[in-house]
Amino acid sequence: MLAIVGESGAGKSSLLHILGTLDRASAGDVYCAQIPVGKLADDAAAEFRNREIGFVWQSHYLLPEFTAQENVAMPLLMRGESQRQAGEKAAEWLREVGLDDRKHHRAGELSGGEQQRVALARALVTGPKVLMADEPTGDLDNRTAELIFELVQRLHRDYRLTSLIVTHNLDFARRCDRVLRLHKDQVNEVTPESLATGRMG
Repeated sequence: MLAIVGESGAGKSSLLHILGTLDRASAGDVYCAQIPVGKLADDAAAEFRNREIGFVWQSHYLLPEFTAQENVAMPLLMRGESQRQAGEKAAEWLREVGLDDRKHHRAGELSGGEQQRVALARALVTGPKVLMADEPTGDLDNRTAELIFELVQRLHRDYRLTSLIVTHNLDFARRCDRVLRLHKDQVNEVTPESLATGRMG
């Protein structure tokens, strides 16, 4: 589990977008498992993202007219899986994140923490090897943020994920295995225990 920290505007989200093949770097190469993903054509990059990466953002980006289960099933339907199979997998993942009793509720009927749990289930329902999260707790109160971070930690461990988490919350960053700090156009690895407590930026 890798935390990416730095002041606002340091380029944390841009780095995550480049690593996730959502943007292209102006120089240099990006490799994942010896694949030069930065050089993939658009269609190949989209296929790579769909197969290997699950994304969670600060805003959940749930489709408001659909239920939690339908939102989680969406990536599987886009892959061509049947509605029945996608629905079953979505229900399994909603149980995994503690929302079995909320699966038929629409996004607007869920709390902020519940919406982010749905977003996390949607990110992982396709079985990716990499989880990329950009400020996944940024819009949540302290207690709810703590619960979401603990859930991410458990899923990271249980599903043997590689997790990259952009966060301003240094308390959360300290609990990651490794930390990259962006500062003045430089990327440096720092030890988690060297971070101060509180928030950055």
